Amino acid sequence: MSAAEDLAIDFSPRPELEGLLRRCTELLGCDAGSICSVDEAAGTYRKEADIGVACQSGQVFPLTEGMTGTVVTRRGPVWFDRYDQVPSGHVADPERATLRGVIGVPLEWRGRVIGACIVFSRDEHRVFGPDDAELLELFARHEAIVLATARLRAAEVSARAEAVAAELSLAAGRLRTASREAVDALADARLTLLGLASPALAAPPTASVTASPAIGLAAGGPRLRVLIAAGPPVLRAGIGRLLATTGAMADAGFASAGSAARIEIVGEAATADAAVAACRELKPDVVLADLGLTAVDDAVAGAATAADGPAGVTELLLGELPGLAVVGLCEAGDERLVAEAMRVGARGCVDTWADGPELARAIIAAGRGQAILSAPALAQLQRGLRDDAGEPALTARERQVRGLMEQGLPDKVIAERLVLSVKTVEKHAGAVLRKTGARNRAELAALAGRARTRPAR
Repeated sequence: MSAAEDLAIDFSPRPELEGLLRRCTELLGCDAGSICSVDEAAGTYRKEADIGVACQSGQVFPLTEGMTGTVVTRRGPVWFDRYDQVPSGHVADPERATLRGVIGVPLEWRGRVIGACIVFSRDEHRVFGPDDAELLELFARHEAIVLATARLRAAEVSARAEAVAAELSLAAGRLRTASREAVDALADARLTLLGLASPALAAPPTASVTASPAIGLAAGGPRLRVLIAAGPPVLRAGIGRLLATTGAMADAGFASAGSAARIEIVGEAATADAAVAACRELKPDVVLADLGLTAVDDAVAGAATAADGPAGVTELLLGELPGLAVVGLCEAGDERLVAEAMRVGARGCVDTWADGPELARAIIAAGRGQAILSAPALAQLQRGLRDDAGEPALTARERQVRGLMEQGLPDKVIAERLVLSVKTVEKHAGAVLRKTGARNRAELAALAGRARTRPAR
């Protein structure tokens, strides 16, 4: 009963998003707006909350349409003097006629656009500008956190639902087995009373339990010591909960003897150099590492700079511990990171939307010297290999600088993030423009946008 009550909790982000939306529209002197979540891999966005306009919450639209599609395409703030100027807007005609100016900003999480916040004005004289965009971006940060947290909660609820379903299935199987054994025992007893039972029939029945499909964990199997290396604490905690839930399913009997293994999380690390230090001390069998991690320790960063670019987390770990099994965690857009990790010896990659059993299978395969790539990670590896074949030969540091340049960050901010001098950043930025053939940063960002929207072959 308690499990069912837990699963009944509403994890919808809509109430919290509506509250944030009301506050930002009020500050902008407006009374209408909407917040959408974005799935760039699927090419769609979903209305999560809206106020002051016809309710479209829950509806899904292509990213080629509407204000949200325009914001994602430009990857920055967008405003129009009249809503009629928005390409393929979705507001119905009666209300469309009342709308005047409109402004939207992207919701970003870990360098990815995961949504958009849009505000509408009905004031004929209201004109939006950069100051309004800056104010709206302050709310966008909070809204992005709400969306990202909702996604993690949804993944956790899914894992818990799977665990409950598995326990119910196991209980039903045991009940059926017990029923059959009881019927057989009654039949044997009746035959014995009639004097017709043979020694074989009179023998006590043998207990039998049907094994359920293996998920790769078992309480009695060998231990796999796992270290989780990821920056955001909420991501590390979510991974730990997913693996713990999967372990609970296995403890209830959902593992076959042939693939039994028990995952034990021995530690966490928030940076690549912290992961290296943790591996030296804890000696894990497998490291589940976010491929976006880089070294931040002064000594490590200094050595990486001297070698003309920082090593990725996989390269750092395997450079220190060649026999270590590393499984990468990737997101949409990590094509280069996936290709680089597999080249230097990672034993598989899974995307951050993987569920508990999929994570467990990848970890167990890595512990056995095998490799598993989830379908999204495999697609990213293929794109990354194609991109590497056609891209200019940038160093690791230049690729890192290029990624931050494409986000529109100035040299000073890039220098602070990479722990470099501004002059060094300027040198790398010049090399990036020269090697890519881009005349300026705007053209570099346009090249990146075309690469992201290029269809997979």
